[in-house]
Amino acid sequence: MNAAPLLELSPSDVGLYPHARWHHRERPDGSPELIFLWCFQGEGWLTLAGETFPIHPGQAAVIPPGAPHVYGADHASPWTIYWVHAVGPKISEVQRLLGARLRQPILTLGQDPGLASLFEQMLSLLERGYSAQNLLGASLCLAQVVARVALSSNRQNEAAESAEERIENVVSLMLDSLDRSVCVDELARHCKLSPSHFAALFKKRTGFSAIDFFLRLKMQRACRLLETSTIPIKAIAVRLGIDDPLYFSRSFHRIYGCSPTEYRQQHTG
Repeated sequence: MNAAPLLELSPSDVGLYPHARWHHRERPDGSPELIFLWCFQGEGWLTLAGETFPIHPGQAAVIPPGAPHVYGADHASPWTIYWVHAVGPKISEVQRLLGARLRQPILTLGQDPGLASLFEQMLSLLERGYSAQNLLGASLCLAQVVARVALSSNRQNEAAESAEERIENVVSLMLDSLDRSVCVDELARHCKLSPSHFAALFKKRTGFSAIDFFLRLKMQRACRLLETSTIPIKAIAVRLGIDDPLYFSRSFHRIYGCSPTEYRQQHTG
């Protein structure tokens, strides 16, 4: 498969740093790639062009290629960030679309659940290797990230802003409720919408039903526990509010294409 014609913008590396206490990165000569990092939770900071910018939840930083910089997590409330290094002849166009400049590198996006999904897709693809097919899929995800960020950072419609804020609040509730079950009625009440209106709005905004998105957040947490602990798989399921280990394993396989056991074997020494 020849993917080259579509790879004018590609991720050279992508990752997630959860609750990254003591995270600190300094590049006196900058990076050859454009760096985009999005703070999902917690706080951090970026020093660029001699100025230091705080980064709060829902904000992103765009660091141009070759720009010396330093960034790190806040000590009291360390950030959780998704990040990607992007390469290709479209980089200058990406910078123009995002509207980020050396002296204004911070964008306010909110806790966009659709953006998190795209980062998770890139992670999943590149964890399987840098084949032409995987790189093509990750490149297309990155293009969607850029489009989504560009639209979000330039939006003017107050109604859309209000709707997004409601969805962001629901996602925050989901993240605080990963150890239990939630239903659509509870989520709808939380953002003061009818269940049908909420369900339609959430699906339109994220591309997933609310319950499926909540399950995917649980599976993301499961991945981190599988990678960083020796907790038995059954206990991980219970910790995530799932009493049926078989349902947990089937759900995990549906999303990641492998069993929890296989995932742990692939991602640990």
